[in-house]
Amino acid sequence: MLNYKIKNAENDLKNNSVIFLLHGYGSNEDDLFSFTPFLPKYSTIISLRAPYELSPGSYAWYHLYPKSDGTFESDIETARMTLELLNKNIQLIIKKYKLDSNDITLLGFSQGAILGWALAFEKLTIVRRLVALSGFIHETINTSKGPNFIAYSSHGVSDQVIPIKLARQSILPISKKYKEIQYQEFPEGHTISQENLNLFLKWLDSTKL
Repeated sequence: MLNYKIKNAENDLKNNSVIFLLHGYGSNEDDLFSFTPFLPKYSTIISLRAPYELSPGSYAWYHLYPKSDGTFESDIETARMTLELLNKNIQLIIKKYKLDSNDITLLGFSQGAILGWALAFEKLTIVRRLVALSGFIHETINTSKGPNFIAYSSHGVSDQVIPIKLARQSILPISKKYKEIQYQEFPEGHTISQENLNLFLKWLDSTKL
């Protein structure tokens, strides 16, 4: 079982909607958990910790290997293992806290956003909404059948960790093809500006059941 932090929905009812937070490479479950004061109070918030420890307090969802051109190669085997692990943990947590399995939202940043796209496209029955920040859709993910979910995605044009070209190559085309996917660009780096935060919070509120 993955480690996680939880903030229960304030209405204290059973079968609440749930938002799972997926942090970036080298971070931990405390990072995105700082968003909880701004996230919908009617949802239970679960911030998951990635399984691979890089150093104390620093974790990864899957391994990355540096390449000579300054970019990184993803370890597809560990990524696939983590995808299955995430799917299993989400199901267990939903059952444990009696949450609504039909109203699951993933909110991921960077490597967490990449995994969020993979979960949304490949585990078609579990994700209703996706907020994918500063990530991209990996080339191994099949998007040809279109989304069975709705998504808000964004990227900084001056991002030096995950270059904007990766988002433009993978997310932008499908956002033009499918109305369910919204894509935004902001004049920022590998971070989340106040404007970006305000927009995805507004999107969450407008798409609640």
